Amino acid sequence: MKLQKNTLVLIAVALSMTGLVALFEMQVSPKQEAAKEEKQKIFAFKSDRVQFFTVKTPEKILTFERVYATKGGKSSWEMKLPVQAHASQASVDFLLDRLATGKSDRTINITAAQLPEYGLDQPQATVTVKLDNQETHRLVLGKTDFSGRFLYAQANPPSASSQNSAQNLPVLLVPFDFKNAVQRPLSEWKKAEAPKTDKPQKPSPTPSPENK
Repeated sequence: MKLQKNTLVLIAVALSMTGLVALFEMQVSPKQEAAKEEKQKIFAFKSDRVQFFTVKTPEKILTFERVYATKGGKSSWEMKLPVQAHASQASVDFLLDRLATGKSDRTINITAAQLPEYGLDQPQATVTVKLDNQETHRLVLGKTDFSGRFLYAQANPPSASSQNSAQNLPVLLVPFDFKNAVQRPLSEWKKAEAPKTDKPQKPSPTPSPENK
């Protein structure tokens, strides 16, 4: 009889543990996953809040501004530098979507002295955006990692003057397509012009025998 009571107690404990595990998975685990997902995001803004942005590479500096046909109406993008032109909506959307939704695979901490190892002392590109509330955010893109799938990057890094040699600097691993988003020829940043169509010339009437 004593053995049966002990068995019943063990069964009750096991059922209680199963219930606790199920409760954890239903309530706690999703919250942790959501927090993990949020931590992986590079930035927290939405792309439609960006009003102005700059792409700086060793070769050139490009600036773009959102313009509105009517107040509160539909917007488009204009390139301001290095030339004034209508911007390619597809190229702009591709970059802004990466900034707004992109996630970091993981984060490593380095010191300021290690920045050259990751190509972040002389980055291949720096993107700076200004939002509708005047906030600015900056993404600095360095070298490709050893796998070839990610780029080393810094999001809103401190200015060089405020860094010290012992300070830990977070470095993100961001998707490689960020490079495709910024390393474009100037022609791809411009809106494609509609092809010109020449009106076909009407053939001259063939003279009839009477008119000869």
